[in-house]
Amino acid sequence: MSELCYTDLLGKPFRLGGRGPDFYDCWGICLELGRRVGLALPEDFTPNDTIEQDKSIRNRRDNDFVKLQEPKPYCIVTFMVTPPFIDHCGFVLEDCKHFIHIMRERSVAVQRLDHRILAKRIDGFYRYATH
Repeated sequence: MSELCYTDLLGKPFRLGGRGPDFYDCWGICLELGRRVGLALPEDFTPNDTIEQDKSIRNRRDNDFVKLQEPKPYCIVTFMVTPPFIDHCGFVLEDCKHFIHIMRERSVAVQRLDHRILAKRIDGFYRYATH
């Protein structure tokens, strides 16, 4: 796997359905980062509704991904930002302590997995089943 270069993405703005290069949503940033390290993650649409996002993420997670016991480099981390719905994801960095993500009304950023708010909302860590 390649080393991940991502600094050019930091600060890019959010747009639902954004797949780059100027705008991203949370799955769009995971797709881009996966591509950069040689992971062909499945393309998927991003629903606007929280309940539909939850259904989409759970379906993809349960059918195409393997749950990990702990974070691994370049895995996907899922969140329940609006519990009990799984409605957010990010891309874990090589150090397994940080992840890259983007949220509505925010821009692409790196945060710690032990972030005081988001750590409590982690659903799990996942590896795409074909890798």
